Amino acid sequence: MEIKREKGESYISFAQRVTNAVEDGLIGYEEWSTALLGAVRYSAENLRRCYLFTKQLIQNAENDDIEQISDVDKLAEIRAAQDNLIKERKRLQTINLQTQESYRNMARSELMLEQIGDAIKSLEPIRVKRFNYTIPAERTGLLIVADQHYDSNFEVNGLWGETVNVYNKDVFADRMWSLLAKMDADRFDYDVLKVVSLGDALEGLIRMSSLQKLRQPVVKSAIEFAEFMSQWLVEASNRLGVPIEFSIVPGNHSTLRILTQKPEFPEENLEYIIHKFIQLRLKDEQNIKVEPYNDVYFTTIHNENMVFSHGESKDLVELMGHLENLYDVTIDRCYGAHYHSSSTRDVGAGNVGSKQVIRVPSICGVDPYAVKCRKNNRAGAYFAVFDDDGECFNKIYFLN
Repeated sequence: MEIKREKGESYISFAQRVTNAVEDGLIGYEEWSTALLGAVRYSAENLRRCYLFTKQLIQNAENDDIEQISDVDKLAEIRAAQDNLIKERKRLQTINLQTQESYRNMARSELMLEQIGDAIKSLEPIRVKRFNYTIPAERTGLLIVADQHYDSNFEVNGLWGETVNVYNKDVFADRMWSLLAKMDADRFDYDVLKVVSLGDALEGLIRMSSLQKLRQPVVKSAIEFAEFMSQWLVEASNRLGVPIEFSIVPGNHSTLRILTQKPEFPEENLEYIIHKFIQLRLKDEQNIKVEPYNDVYFTTIHNENMVFSHGESKDLVELMGHLENLYDVTIDRCYGAHYHSSSTRDVGAGNVGSKQVIRVPSICGVDPYAVKCRKNNRAGAYFAVFDDDGECFNKIYFLN
């Protein structure tokens, strides 16, 4: 910035203006020396000292001139003008400092952008490694039906006499065929379907209320149920167009006992008769495999170890731990029924995803005993699809 002497301006006034410009940060010592002397004649340090000397000299001269004034009013006016001048100079100094700070920030930002640009130029071109995800070629469907209580006959009413749930052999058949129709309509993609009957296929004779709900002998009911399931499995394989692997585990209602007495031979269970009937009935069906009968059903589906039990135990986590210790195997999923209600709980890390314990709903739905025990849920069946990445999805088919 070049400052020139104005026409009619005294040298002292010009020197004062140039010196103030240095104090306001508008020019430096070299510009100050050039303006006053015409050339830079001294070193930077000497110029600084000359500037400070001149500044003090001008200030003393101003003060001396003011002191020579005898008119009080004139002196006050000059003092006020001097204060205003100082304030204005300070304001300009502040503006200049803010401007300089803004310039510094802009310079830093531009420098940073330049450095980023230089760093990018030094990098190799980006070569994206493409990962193509292929849906696993094989998927497995899992259908769990539980607590069918075949040949149980009851009706549960609400507070105003309305029907909450009604159940008998015909309702059971309607719900099973409705279940198949819904699965056929969904047309989910899977290559094989595992069907697990999770116990209490029959009402049995475990308490007086069971006797009241029965309409025929339990052995006859077992044969009827087995024949129905045989026909249902064949139709399911045909309509869904996939092979079926069927398994059944015992429940507490199907144990042979007399009313409330404890079973003398717990292994004598009508579910065993049902299993044997279905196995013999379908031995010539190429698309249906009947798995061996056992107290629990253990299988591996796409690297996940699964165990299926009727689930009389209140704590499925405890049951899972017991079975892991008993059979020396890690279990990823433990399925249980018994309580006619559904729930899912994560209990740790498994081979593929989370270890889970799952309660599945019942085919019969809420019955008088469930009402007495304050258990209530809609009738339904549990369905899921698995592939090598674990469970794709699950859903409950509600049936009433």
